[in-house]
Amino acid sequence: MNFQCAPTIRKALSLVALAAFVALPIALFVRMRAGHDRRPAAPAGGRPVIFVGLDGADWNLLDGYIADGAMPNLARLVREGRAGVLTTIHPPMSALVWTSMMTGVGPLEHRILDFTRFNPGSGAREPITSDERQVPAVWNIASDAGREVAVFGLWATYPAERVNGLVVSDRLFSYQYGEKTPPPGVVSPPEREEWARLALEKAEREVDAAALRPYFPWLEEPEYRSLMERPDPYGHPVSALRRILIETRVYHDLATAWLAENRPDLTIVYFQGTDAVGHLFAPYAPPRQAEIPAAEFERYSRVPRLYFAGVDRLLGEYRELAKGFGAALVIASDHGFKWIEGRPKQLSSLVAATAGKWHRDEGMYVLWGSGIAPAAPPVAGAGRTLAAGSAPAGGVQQVCATLLALLGLPPGKGFAGPPLGGVAPDDRPAVDYRASWHPPHAGAVTAANDARAAADEPAADPEALAKLRDLGYIGAGEAASAPPGPAGASGSRPGPVSTRTPGSHNTEGLILREQGRTDEAIAAFEKAIALDPHLASALWNLSDLLDAAKRDADRSDGLLVRSLLEGSPDGVRNVIARAIARQRAGETGRSLKILEATVALRPAEPDLWLFLGRYRVERGDCQAALEDFRRAAPLAPGNAMVPASSGLARLCLGDTEGARREFRRSLAIDPDQPEVRRYLERAP
Repeated sequence: MNFQCAPTIRKALSLVALAAFVALPIALFVRMRAGHDRRPAAPAGGRPVIFVGLDGADWNLLDGYIADGAMPNLARLVREGRAGVLTTIHPPMSALVWTSMMTGVGPLEHRILDFTRFNPGSGAREPITSDERQVPAVWNIASDAGREVAVFGLWATYPAERVNGLVVSDRLFSYQYGEKTPPPGVVSPPEREEWARLALEKAEREVDAAALRPYFPWLEEPEYRSLMERPDPYGHPVSALRRILIETRVYHDLATAWLAENRPDLTIVYFQGTDAVGHLFAPYAPPRQAEIPAAEFERYSRVPRLYFAGVDRLLGEYRELAKGFGAALVIASDHGFKWIEGRPKQLSSLVAATAGKWHRDEGMYVLWGSGIAPAAPPVAGAGRTLAAGSAPAGGVQQVCATLLALLGLPPGKGFAGPPLGGVAPDDRPAVDYRASWHPPHAGAVTAANDARAAADEPAADPEALAKLRDLGYIGAGEAASAPPGPAGASGSRPGPVSTRTPGSHNTEGLILREQGRTDEAIAAFEKAIALDPHLASALWNLSDLLDAAKRDADRSDGLLVRSLLEGSPDGVRNVIARAIARQRAGETGRSLKILEATVALRPAEPDLWLFLGRYRVERGDCQAALEDFRRAAPLAPGNAMVPASSGLARLCLGDTEGARREFRRSLAIDPDQPEVRRYLERAP
C-alpha cells in the first residue's frame, strides 16, 4: 500500500479506521491479543500496571455510593484488593500533587509550583508546561528501562514528551482550558496526533442533549441549544458538565483503545472530572444547605451520584483489561473534597482564592490484581471504615515507589517510600534515576509556540487563562504577562524572561515554612510580592509568618491590612484575630491601630465596625462604640448582633430604656438569645 497518499485520502482512511476501531468491544480486543503479547518480558516480580487517577475522590462520598449500590465495581475492587487513605501535600494544588505522585519527590525538587508559568520568550502567562519539571516522572523511568508506556491527560504533560510509547497530554482537551482546538505538540509520537484529534471530535459529537438528559431530565432541545451558544461554556452547570463529560470520555476512549491494542507495561490515565464535578455541584449535593434554593437543589443534586456511577463503569472496564493481561490496577486521588460535612457556607467552590478551601487532606487509593496481596481481613464491602480513618494510610509521594515496585524496577534514590501496603518493597539498592535522565522534550515548548505563531494563533489562549482564574488557579488580579526581563549583554534588548510566576514563589514560601525554613520562606514571599504587590495571599502569608516569628510587628500588621485591601477572602477574620492577639499580649494601642486602619480602608465591612465597637465598650469609650454600631446597622440590617451591641453601648452610657429597646429589636431578629432575654425579664 502506498502510504504517501494525499492528506485528504489519509484523513478519510483514518476516519474509517477509527470508526471500526472504536466500534469493537474491549473484550474482543483482549481475545484478539491472546497468545501474541508484544510486550517485552517483565523481570521477575514485575507485571504491567494500569494507574487511574481520580482527582479529588474522597471516601466520605464514595463510601456512600458503594453502600447504596451506585459504584459496584469500586466495591468489588475494595473487597478483593487493598484500599486506604492517601494523604496529600500542602498546598493541595492539583498540578503540584499529581507531579509529586508521579515523581516521588516534593515540589521543591520537581519544580512544578503553580498552575501557570510565564513563557520564556513572549512573557505571556500560559498553563504550566512539561519542561518546567526538573526530575524524571515514572513514565520516563519505565521508558528508559525499555518498557512501553502510555500517559493520558495528566497535568503538566504538554508538550507531550518523547517516550517508548505514547503521551496524550493535558492540552488535547481539558475542562479548564477553553481552546477552540488543541495546540501543536499535544501527542507524542506526532503521527498519533490525528488519531487523538479524531477521538476528540467523536466525543464532542456524542456528548449532546441526549447524553446530558439523564443528568438534567428537564433539559429540552431549545434550552440546550441556547446554553451551547453562550460565549462562556463554564457559566452554566449544563454547559460546564458537558465539557467535563467530553474530557472524561475522550481520555477514557483513547486509553482503553490503546490498552486493548498495545498492552503497555505502564498506563496512566487521569480524570479531572471527579474534582471538577465537586467544584460545580458539591454546593447542591445532599443534604441541601440552607442557602441553596429548593428549585436549584432539585435540578442539580442528582448530578454527582450519576457522574460517579459513570466513573464506576469505567473502573469496571479497567478491571477487565487488567484481568485480561495480568496487570495490577492502581486507583488514587490527589486530595479529598468537602462533599458533605464541612462545606464552606459562604465561600465559592469556583471563585479564585476560595476553591481550595473545599479540599480535604485525605484522598483515597485502591490496589487490585496481579502482585497485590489481598487485605487481611478483607475490607468490608460498604467500606465505611475507609472514611472513618481506620483504613491503611499512605502519602501521595509513595505512589511512585508503588508503581516502580509493581513494574519490577528498583526503588529510586531520594524517592518517598515504601510502596503502599499490599505491595512488597524491593530490597535492591536504590537507583539515582535523576543522574541518567536527560529531558527528551527540551525545546519542545518553543517549537510548539513557533508552530502556533506560524498558524497566527496566540501562544496562550486568553479564555483558558480566564477559566484558570474562575477555578481559583489564578488570582483575579494576577498579571497576564511577566515583568520585563533584565537587559541583554548590549543593554539594548531584554534578556530571557523568567518563567516563575508570583504564585510559584508564594507556593514555595508555604512549603518552606511548613519545613521550618523560616528565612527562606520569608525570602520566597518577598519575591512573590516584589513581582506582584497586589497578590493578597502572599501579603497575608508573609504577614502571618513575620507575626509567628515575632519579627517586625509594624510591617506584619501593615501587610495584614494590605492583604484585606487586595481581596483576601479571610481578610476580615484575620484582622480581628490579629487585633485580639495584640490585645491579649498587652499591646492595646497596636490592636486599636490595626482596627482603625482597617475600617478606614474597608468602611463597608459590618464585622469590623462591630468588633471595633465592642473593643471600645471594653475600654469604656461608650459613645464612640455606639457610633461604630450605628455605622454597622445599615450594612447588616438582618444581623441580631448589631442591636444587641448597641444595647450594650447604651447600658454603658446609662441609657437603660434605650438599651431595652435595642435588646427587644435584637430578639425580634433572633429569638434564640437566652442572655438577652434574661436581661429583659429581670431589668426594672
